[in-house]
Amino acid sequence: MLPRIVISFLLSIVAVSGLATNRALLVGIGKYDRTVTGWNVIHGDNDIALLKPLLEKRGFKDIVCLTNEKATKKEIVKSLKTLAERCETGDKVYFHFSGHGQPIRDDNHDEGATKKYDESIIPYDACRDSRRMNGTYSGQYHLIDDELNPLLDAIKRKLGGNGELFVVVDACFSRGIQKDEITEIDPELLRYIRGTDHAFTPRGRISVKRPKDFTPGAKLTVVTACKESERNIEYKAPSGKMYGSLSYYISILLKSDADFARWRQCFNDKSYLNRGIFQSIQHPSIEVFP
Repeated sequence: MLPRIVISFLLSIVAVSGLATNRALLVGIGKYDRTVTGWNVIHGDNDIALLKPLLEKRGFKDIVCLTNEKATKKEIVKSLKTLAERCETGDKVYFHFSGHGQPIRDDNHDEGATKKYDESIIPYDACRDSRRMNGTYSGQYHLIDDELNPLLDAIKRKLGGNGELFVVVDACFSRGIQKDEITEIDPELLRYIRGTDHAFTPRGRISVKRPKDFTPGAKLTVVTACKESERNIEYKAPSGKMYGSLSYYISILLKSDADFARWRQCFNDKSYLNRGIFQSIQHPSIEVFP
């Protein structure tokens, strides 16, 4: 009787592992409404069109895409929450954001005494400064890193120790850059910088809780297109189309596999340096949370 129980148990493990699903949430904004929000048009939507079919070829069955006017803060947050609800133990999840980024005043002081700003990604409805919306915009549509933390943590917990969560942010959180560092860059490319050195200062205080440390669960990898003090400049592909530099590099990785462990090694080894995709002024960063 015992061997049958053991065999049945082992078969159940195999069956459960076979149910693991590859899921992705892709957010890309290119056509910001400059009149309303003040943000320049870029090509974040091109990134999604590039990556979606490659993810499908790599076995991602559950793919949700939010582009341009569909990528409001409300919809991004809602999609992250529903993604967490759909996730099962052992799933592999890829979250991608392509758009503008901006530092924003740190009102809950979680960044420490020397750092006065949080990072934020810019949904379709976020404004560049508080003069927008008839002078009433106070940063409520910025998606701050403190707000992203619990949303990603919920996915991380749901995936369990055998799952994986890979996050790519193809935006910049620039706080300025020396002029002489950009004089050698093609002026056409300088039109498409994904962010600003203008830090957002809200009118009044933004009420966001201090984020907690990530809880144990799936391995979480976060890759950004540049460091917080740098600008993220788009890449002109051989086809003539413009893409985010990090998004284009991810597309190259996807053409080989969707092995997140190998991807981490590529970023740790800086294998992207011989590709000519990233400008010398920007340095992709990687963080891993067990």
